[in-house]
Amino acid sequence: RDALRTPVGRMSQGQRRRLDLALALSGRPGTILLDEPTNHLSAALVDALTDALRVTGAAVVVATHDRQLLRDLADWPRLEIGKPRTAMAHVFR
Repeated sequence: RDALRTPVGRMSQGQRRRLDLALALSGRPGTILLDEPTNHLSAALVDALTDALRVTGAAVVVATHDRQLLRDLADWPRLEIGKPRTAMAHVFR
């Protein structure tokens, strides 16, 4: 309950990131573009994000280096840009 009354300016970076993602997903967008969406998220929240992305009706593009997220979305089409060791994977559906 107290968290609902916390001003955004007093939230941690991770809390603000969660709020941003929740607002983006709750708006039922047609397209979602995410650049390193797992920064400042715990492993449990990465799982929750993955679950939310899987059920959204939106077209999703994710740019990430996060190995857990890449594993979680391994069945999605993938485009890698850059040299193999430093490539950023763009995962989309």
